[in-house]
Amino acid sequence: MEKKLVIIDGSSLLFRAFYALPPTMTAPDGTPTNAIYGFLRMLLGLYRDLDPEYMAVTFDKDRHTFRTEMYDGYKATRKPAPDELVPQFDLIIDVLRTMGVAVYSIPGYEGDDVLGTLSARYENELPVDIVTGDRDALQLSSDQTTVLLTQKGITNMARMTPEAIMEKYHITPSQVIDIKALMGDTADNIPGVPGIGEKTALSLLTEYKDLDNLYAHVEEIKGARKKKLIENKDMAYLSYKLATIKRDVPLETTLEDMKQPIHIEEMRKIFSTLGIRMIDEFANLPRFQMLSQQKKVENEQSRPKVEEWDDSISTDGKIVGIRAKFTGLKPFLSAGSVVISVDDKAYEIGKDQWQRASEALKKAKALVIEDSKLLMESDFPTDGLPFFDISIAAYLLDPTRMTYPFSYLAGLFEKPEIFPDDMPTEADKGCCISRFLASLYEPARKKLSENGVEKLFDEVEQPLVRVLSSMEIAGIATDQKRWDEVRKEMEKEVRICMKDIYVEAGEPFNINSPKQLGHILFEKMGLPAGKKTKTGYSTAADVLEELAAAYPFVNNILRYRTLTKLISTYLEALPLLIRKDTGRIHTSFNQTVTATGRLSSSDPNLQNIPVRSEEGKKIRSLFVPGEGYDCFISSDYSQVELRVLAHMSGDESLIKAFINKEDIHRRTAAEVLGIPFEEVTPEQRSHAKAVNFGIIYGISDFGLARQLGISRQAAADYIAKYFERYPSIHSFMNEMVEKAKETGRAVTLFGRYRELPDIRSKNFNRRSFAERTAMNTPIQGTAADIMKMAMIEVYDRMKKGGYKSRVLLQVHDELVAEVTSEEKEEISRLLKNTMENIVTLKVPLVADVNEGKNWAETK
Repeated sequence: MEKKLVIIDGSSLLFRAFYALPPTMTAPDGTPTNAIYGFLRMLLGLYRDLDPEYMAVTFDKDRHTFRTEMYDGYKATRKPAPDELVPQFDLIIDVLRTMGVAVYSIPGYEGDDVLGTLSARYENELPVDIVTGDRDALQLSSDQTTVLLTQKGITNMARMTPEAIMEKYHITPSQVIDIKALMGDTADNIPGVPGIGEKTALSLLTEYKDLDNLYAHVEEIKGARKKKLIENKDMAYLSYKLATIKRDVPLETTLEDMKQPIHIEEMRKIFSTLGIRMIDEFANLPRFQMLSQQKKVENEQSRPKVEEWDDSISTDGKIVGIRAKFTGLKPFLSAGSVVISVDDKAYEIGKDQWQRASEALKKAKALVIEDSKLLMESDFPTDGLPFFDISIAAYLLDPTRMTYPFSYLAGLFEKPEIFPDDMPTEADKGCCISRFLASLYEPARKKLSENGVEKLFDEVEQPLVRVLSSMEIAGIATDQKRWDEVRKEMEKEVRICMKDIYVEAGEPFNINSPKQLGHILFEKMGLPAGKKTKTGYSTAADVLEELAAAYPFVNNILRYRTLTKLISTYLEALPLLIRKDTGRIHTSFNQTVTATGRLSSSDPNLQNIPVRSEEGKKIRSLFVPGEGYDCFISSDYSQVELRVLAHMSGDESLIKAFINKEDIHRRTAAEVLGIPFEEVTPEQRSHAKAVNFGIIYGISDFGLARQLGISRQAAADYIAKYFERYPSIHSFMNEMVEKAKETGRAVTLFGRYRELPDIRSKNFNRRSFAERTAMNTPIQGTAADIMKMAMIEVYDRMKKGGYKSRVLLQVHDELVAEVTSEEKEEISRLLKNTMENIVTLKVPLVADVNEGKNWAETK
């Protein structure tokens, strides 16, 4: 490895990679990966060509920087990052951390400022290469710093030394700033001097060298140029400041921080998850082989020996890290090697010692673990263990992430990374991981407290794990004899639907082919075409739904798509997931996925089965009580988000309507339209319902118009009248946005928060999305918190009461319990009373309780 520092402009290169490669490149789960793949290709080339000893990547933190404070128009004309690119930023940072690459992103500064600071700090110690696609960085070129400027795509780079810059652009590196001060920059919306273009700016700088000297001799300049320069002097100097890359960003780091350990096993895992087949190319690089070997030697020298558990070992009041290796299929796992760390020593617990060790671990202050639910679903005894689930802690601190790998946790909690890439045994791996986990407890506790979510962690999220584990283990039974029957009925409906489509089209064709469908609809039948893609006409759902209003025939295509999706997603897939050993389907409830705090369901997703359609009801009817149980009882919160809105906004009209148990949508229609309550028509009630729920999500007049099929002006008038009648709601929504602008986050009634980096963005679309999120997160998140608290209380009461009945599913605002006939009345009361009284609001919470012989009958 050469003693060289390579600094990469991560934001610039990721954008270039995104546009250089097709957006169709995705991970197995559908996540876009084209930018990540292109970035890694570039990185691989840099390692091969330069083989640097030190490596760093800088990213922009957010759009709000000292430059936007200086000039609110700075970068205001830039479009937001494409939706397909946004998730790739966090993912590439995760990848880079596993590769031992230092990543820097500083609030209030751009990535350029950070790389400028790093190059200034270290260019006198060793050669520095800056890799970027942004010509602004040419101002950083010096005798010791070379700018590698990407040209075509991201693999072809030009080495821009001061000599090369002079040869190509006829300016010095420092004059890059002067040029921008005069001519401005449309990409960054730097104003410059109006009327001064590149040619004039070059001519002036050739003669006067820099901006200061130019203005010192401005009286010598003739004609209109002189007038423009004098009138816009302040603008020129403002532009100079905007164009200057700062080289003194407050950044605590050392050169050695830019030579991090490489974590091959974690690299393999994340590369596999993303579907990127480049791991062997990196693993074979000299840098990776050398540092992996170096790390292996260091680990051999520094890691403690794993001892056998001894009953004399005390964990009383101590912080204990625990790691287990699992085999089997969730939620019935076998724990293999179980290793704990306490007092900086590691112990492997043999299976014959599990019960005694578990009793000892109950006395620990905290048992820090990566995923407590996995251990609860294994054969290791876990009752009463004081778990501290570090992934859940990280989720509460940063709920918008997709994953929480060890490399991220190390950065979040500022602890040395301990990764068992080269451990010879599972016990050695367990030793490193359990020690690492134990080291995170104190900083995690501190961060939870500082961010106001410690109580939420202790009283809601961590206790909920036990509840979810019990639900996953219980699973849900199905009427196995009827799967084929219902599938065949729906397939018959599909054939009828296809026949109708072919008759209308005048010929058979592949309905699943967007190209053939586009040809039929927009060329043969002459329907008005909407969006057009590179491969032809768009036949996306939103396009067809818009057409269906005017062309009822299109409803057949939408129905065909719905039916075929229901068949493939549920009627074909779900029977394959029935466990032979239990005869039941066991879904997973995900606690760290949604940014709002709601739970999600996967493998399979049982939350998305349609509720109101006949086909959805048929599928739900296949879920039945298992042997020893007699019926389902469903307890479903009624309009919980609207009730939360009433409480948080304090709107007297809304509060009064809920207290009086009125039809809230009918009451809204009467209030907004100024008509008697009893005269509200079903259509008027429907419109009011759309507005009531739309308000929670910050609906626009455009969105409401599209939803109701009315004009945009009519929708705008309706929203205006709504806020006139419910002024406290309007004030509350505005207050949520203003608070978010002050704090940078949206917060629920119980302290759950979501960071909103775009809330002060100059880009309208990004800012608007952040403002809508600021409005709806407090409501949605509070409703999610209430449901979680109710689930914990229901579980505890059922367990304390010794009931055989149990909760199986949580679907949005609904709990579904499997119940015996003897316990039916008691469980109905327990569910209703618990859910309605779990918290006290200004309005009553209402839970509608229903029973049925199958899931469909409970609605």
